[in-house]
Amino acid sequence: MPIVLFVATLLFFFAQSAQAQPQLRMATLEYPPYSSEHLPDGGSIVALTRRAFAVRGYPLQIDFLPWARARVELGNGNYQGALARWPKEVNEEGLQPSRPLFYSELGLFIRNGYPLQFSQLQELRERTLGIVRGYGYPQHILDAGLTLEDAVDDISNLRKLNARRFDMVLLERIVGNYLIANDEQLRGKLSWQGNVLERVPLLVGFVPAKPGEPDWSAVFEQGLRDLHSSGEYMQILRSHNP
Repeated sequence: MPIVLFVATLLFFFAQSAQAQPQLRMATLEYPPYSSEHLPDGGSIVALTRRAFAVRGYPLQIDFLPWARARVELGNGNYQGALARWPKEVNEEGLQPSRPLFYSELGLFIRNGYPLQFSQLQELRERTLGIVRGYGYPQHILDAGLTLEDAVDDISNLRKLNARRFDMVLLERIVGNYLIANDEQLRGKLSWQGNVLERVPLLVGFVPAKPGEPDWSAVFEQGLRDLHSSGEYMQILRSHNP
């Protein structure tokens, strides 16, 4: 066989093999320490998700997007799932939920020296609350009668809070503390108010399987079981949450 024909044949088979490998793409957002472009391995949930697919033989591309845009891209069929999401968001997008990977303690962040005591959220009626556009907040919080002002992400809300644009920010405790500790302009100026308004599981959500494609939800679950069996699951958690 002439060398040119031989090379062309090899290239053809390589191309066919690449096409046969399912392309797995998932979306996430800046939600440190669970997911962030600026953290080793992308943060704890990103690292767990990527490794769970790797042990089952599937490479995973993860793109960081604002959540509102990620929802549009999911609807357009450009991603097979999204990670670091709450149950309401998973349900609204018609995704299949994974097992809970972490639990969020959702509550308020305020400026230091700004007293805010309450037993029922309705007591804060007509005060302004910073939220993120597209997040699946619990409905009872949204319906408490507060004036809501949205932003594209959590760090924008914290900066607006520091600039006295509003009175408080609705945010997950660990995420808020991480963002404040790593921002020189916010450090020592903002803090967790103390009341836990809701404890919400963080999930990975998957688009329902299409004919001829793997059931990514089932692949992920099996990958997590593999990581548990090998002990690697806890190793990943310890490395990202010392």
